[in-house]
Amino acid sequence: MKALRQIGARGGVAGKRLKEPKLFVLAAQIFHLLLELSHASVLLRKGLRLLLQLAYCQAVLCDQVVYLRLNNANAVCGISHAPKVGVWHGNFYLGAMPRLSFWMLALLPLTARSQIAVMPLDEPLAVSGELAELRNHHFHSGIDLRTGGVTGKNVYAVADGWVRRIVVRPDGYGWALYLDHPTGFTTVYAHLESFQGEIGAYVRREAERLDRYRLDLYPPRESLRVAAGQVIGASGNSGASGGPHLHFELRDQATEAILDPVAYGLRIPDAPNPPALWARQSGRWRRAGDSLAVDSWNDLAITYPEQGFYAAVDDSTRSAWSLKRWTFDVQRGADGGMALDLHRQQGVRGFLLHPTPTQPAPGWLVNEAWPERPGRYALSVTSGDRSVWRGAVRVANPQKQREQPAATWSDGPWSLQVPARAFSAEQHLQLRSNGRSLDVQPDVAAIKPVHYYWTPDELPDSLRTRTYLAVRDGRGSAKIPGVPTRDGRLHYASKTCGPAQVRLDVEGPQCRLVRRDPDGGVWIRVTDELDPEILSARINGQWTWAYLDLKAELVRVDAAGATGELVLVVGDEVGNRTTFIHTL
Repeated sequence: MKALRQIGARGGVAGKRLKEPKLFVLAAQIFHLLLELSHASVLLRKGLRLLLQLAYCQAVLCDQVVYLRLNNANAVCGISHAPKVGVWHGNFYLGAMPRLSFWMLALLPLTARSQIAVMPLDEPLAVSGELAELRNHHFHSGIDLRTGGVTGKNVYAVADGWVRRIVVRPDGYGWALYLDHPTGFTTVYAHLESFQGEIGAYVRREAERLDRYRLDLYPPRESLRVAAGQVIGASGNSGASGGPHLHFELRDQATEAILDPVAYGLRIPDAPNPPALWARQSGRWRRAGDSLAVDSWNDLAITYPEQGFYAAVDDSTRSAWSLKRWTFDVQRGADGGMALDLHRQQGVRGFLLHPTPTQPAPGWLVNEAWPERPGRYALSVTSGDRSVWRGAVRVANPQKQREQPAATWSDGPWSLQVPARAFSAEQHLQLRSNGRSLDVQPDVAAIKPVHYYWTPDELPDSLRTRTYLAVRDGRGSAKIPGVPTRDGRLHYASKTCGPAQVRLDVEGPQCRLVRRDPDGGVWIRVTDELDPEILSARINGQWTWAYLDLKAELVRVDAAGATGELVLVVGDEVGNRTTFIHTL
């Protein structure tokens, strides 16, 4: 019972049994056992996935559930009761569930840990990107595994299953495989160089049948079965990869929620970099010293928040963050807590200790009020069993932030509309227009798309569909094709909020022959202001496979030793086209 009374280093779920007459105990236990067997059969019919998740959330369902919140000294500083059949632990809510006894829960982890039977690459595995790592405008949704700086490494199915989805695209995950497993999980293998065997042949057939070069395929259920340890592809550098590696994910099959692969058997080394506390003083971010003086609680940030952290003020836990399960619709939550100017000044990504008013991701395990009066406070920050920082902090103006309301700002021919809760906290933007250009200050990160509207003074109707918005913020840039509106304006919906400029693109992509490989591959360089796309590839009028590598600005056409006329048609995002003809 000791383990059940305290789960986790700082908080958990405890079981509290109600006293019953001794003469009633034996009959009650037999009755409960029969009920539990009945409940178990119902759950098993619904799928083993539910039981596995139950085990890995370390939830205990018993007669009475108590949630304990512990301070840094492991003393109980908060206690609350949960419903008889509902448990909250971390960021996973089980809700109304049948009663399960401890002996059932004890057996479940043995099954759960067998989800990943084979590692996706040859061991030992090395990591270049952690789960829930802060990235530009998103949390990293998987674990990046190193491939030694090369492509072509064998990629293995981690468990028995079948191919659910196959994606081939020049951006994003590039070449990616999604495998479903009978236990209710999905594994994802992204940035591949190729697909093996029957999977590769299926992709080729479907691409020719559909006459497409950007693919999103869903084979019939269980038509492409795989076995644990089977080679399913070769590692690569396709899509938006920053270098050769394998991006590996584990998801809940029913909800597409992102899960922690390590909890289900992926063997990787511990994270090498410990979190550190940073403080903004006089507008400049620095590593925290022995004591701190800041303007507000929003001037404190921690690096490597994916490892989780707890922040306590005067021995009372005020915030605790751990993101181990989330869905893609809250990915912008990374911007809901990122210390924006820390990244710009020091080149490191940090997460604010003090929760912002708007955070769509379910990572806050504890979100209690922080002191709102100026003064000197004792602050301690921990990550797991490690102390990140402990000392005194003097806070001059601990003001409380407010949510961003819906708002519209205008200047000259420009207007910028933002929906409610578009930013992590309320912002008062300043716009300054200059013809086709717009300056937007300060630097902010949008959690929801914002809407730019530009009213051109002189622009022929034939060119209104040939414009795009080049917009940037402190973390990246984007190019958004324009959409004409009925009132004569041009509309640009953007997930990036910052300085922008309307540009005109009336020319198709530029194409130039680079080389022909001995294996028959023909390489053509394709460049454009916007992202190009392969529309058609024909040799002597017959369909042939071609793939675009956006990073390298190269198209590889599978000529397979053919002779004759090669015709490649490429287009861009505003409708411009180019036809490239070459005699093989």
